Amino acid sequence: MKKGDGCDQRLENRQALDAYLAAAKVASPNAELLRRIAKEYGELMADTDSADQKRELGERAIDYAKQAIAADPRDAMAQLSMAVCYGRIAPLLDNKTKIAYSRLVKEYADKALALDPNNDLTYNVLGSWNYELAGLNPFLRGLAGIIYGQLPDASYQDSVKYFQKAVELNPNRLANHIGLGRAYAAIGNAAEAKKELDWGYPCRTRRRMTRL
Repeated sequence: MKKGDGCDQRLENRQALDAYLAAAKVASPNAELLRRIAKEYGELMADTDSADQKRELGERAIDYAKQAIAADPRDAMAQLSMAVCYGRIAPLLDNKTKIAYSRLVKEYADKALALDPNNDLTYNVLGSWNYELAGLNPFLRGLAGIIYGQLPDASYQDSVKYFQKAVELNPNRLANHIGLGRAYAAIGNAAEAKKELDWGYPCRTRRRMTRL
């Protein structure tokens, strides 16, 4: 696991996955190890252009996240891992499944929050969930209403609140600032959006994004 953690920090996801899988063969897998395996399968989705391979990797990630929860239902990171896995694979699926998975993202993120209210990653996921659901086009919004029965509360304002909390808990995570910047832009607060995106993006990318 230590070898896998080192590879993960260097963004060597394939090597990290191999190390974690090797660890699972020589010891009884626990929630901590299983969610690490789920994470690496999810990260590897970005390394292929094949939609089929992305889905296959995403499904493996979901399977290991489920195993992590089964191993320890009170592991907040295992619950969050499940939310992240559903969020990663959702864009690759049909609209009905995509909306259904968005519900699961919220469900597992809420469980993670209840178990650990001080994890910035959980607030980041909930901020992203509010941002995406608030921006649904009319067709998907109608579909979401059918699937949910009643649309869960989601808004750009709530997205801002969740990302603000994420930044408060971990001001050094770039993704928290980028998410907050996008949420500020969605509610028309250009000054705060620029400040957060300036913090979150490197120079060239930052200049492009802040003009949007």
